[in-house]
Amino acid sequence: MVSPVSKSVVKVCVHQDCCRRGSERVYARLARDCSSEADIRKTEDCFRWCAKGPNVAVNGNVLHHIREDTAVSRVRSELRSPSIKRDGIGARSLDDLDDVLENLAP
Repeated sequence: MVSPVSKSVVKVCVHQDCCRRGSERVYARLARDCSSEADIRKTEDCFRWCAKGPNVAVNGNVLHHIREDTAVSRVRSELRSPSIKRDGIGARSLDDLDDVLENLAP
């Protein structure tokens, strides 16, 4: 049996600092234009990069300074060609980190 391909996850921080910088508008644009490409979610779990907000995590990689007018192109670019970012590790769950560490060991 073939397992279904899981959809990419895009989390838009709507915690107070990101929200003040326009993350609700970013979320609305992504939900409208990218919902067929990824699971678009709001989160109040702070990514800890408040000064660089609004922040959006694409499959765990955190993108900074997201603007409503460029959000779709930046997220699509990240979906097509995922970056390796030092910032991404803070947006991952403990289960995800366990998987990463298991894959690093020979």
